[in-house]
Amino acid sequence: MRVRWETSTRYYEVRLVRDLLQDWVLIVSRGGKTNRLGALRTLFVSSEAEGMKIIETMEKVRIRRGYVRVPV
Repeated sequence: MRVRWETSTRYYEVRLVRDLLQDWVLIVSRGGKTNRLGALRTLFVSSEAEGMKIIETMEKVRIRRGYVRVPV
């Protein structure tokens, strides 16, 4: 699963995937649209359901901070 939120100058993207060992991993990237600044973070989760719950929480925070979900 891949979800992306944006403002006019920034982006925030999260992906829920399985790694080579079949563990669930959240890959979170964020940064500026007009510059090369950004960050990448990897979070290991115990299940797909836990990953989805974290994504739902992230969505609430992003929307509260003025981001808009965009189709990917």
